[in-house]
Amino acid sequence: MRKLTRSLILAGIAGAVLAPSAAHAATPETTTALLGTYGFGRAAVIGEAGRAAGTWETFSVRSGFAGDDLIVTYRPRTAAYPVEKQVYTAAFDQVPDAQAECQQVGAEGVAHRVWVSFRCRTGFAPNYTLFVG
Repeated sequence: MRKLTRSLILAGIAGAVLAPSAAHAATPETTTALLGTYGFGRAAVIGEAGRAAGTWETFSVRSGFAGDDLIVTYRPRTAAYPVEKQVYTAAFDQVPDAQAECQQVGAEGVAHRVWVSFRCRTGFAPNYTLFVG
């Protein structure tokens, strides 16, 4: 009986010591990747909105010939957010094709595992809001 009690105590201590490291190992490390290339000036708007929404930690913009590259630092997701997040709204007077931009940002976010799902909702004026899950 004494050996059994001692074994149970040691197993409990080992579990208590190893549990935090196992939980820590389950959290993915941050990743920095190019999310996509958007119209000039749009990458900064999308980057700031995504940071404010909590979908990525930091972002940077690199200007090129075809537009602005949006580079984001985030934790890859394998499960949807508990509650859908609103990332940003693009209005018709801000971008030539708000629906196409919303679809592009949403799809690139899924491809990079920034979020696991998305939808674009149209508003009263021709604008699109990106929601992610």
